[in-house]
Amino acid sequence: MLTIKLSHCREVRDLIGDDWREAIENMRDGTPDFESGGYRFIHDDEIAGVLESELTSDEYVLGCFNANLIAECTGWPLVLIEAAQKGEAYEALGKVIIQEGHAAKMAELYARYDGYGHHFATYDGNEAEIGAYHVFRRD
Repeated sequence: MLTIKLSHCREVRDLIGDDWREAIENMRDGTPDFESGGYRFIHDDEIAGVLESELTSDEYVLGCFNANLIAECTGWPLVLIEAAQKGEAYEALGKVIIQEGHAAKMAELYARYDGYGHHFATYDGNEAEIGAYHVFRRD
């Protein structure tokens, strides 16, 4: 069981309202990934793996990434990636990114350049950090 600072309790209460106690309980228990009050909480130690897992579960989206980012990550020629995207071969491109073992690097670069909010916060793209948790509005 983790110790939660009073200031973190207040931040959670102010952010999510009535469901704050449930969120604090999950944080105290060290739950790595949970939702409460329309917000998703992901522990700092787990977020990179969660992002990678979610990206690899959607080959199409992975193939839609910026061609320059894909080239930086994979070392593939930019012209090749742009041709695949122009031909709308997004899913095939994503599949090869995964098969060649580039998904983890893609997730790392995506988070470095855009942060985590763009992916996890379906409501507004914002991210809050409370203690060891990244918090994202989902509704």
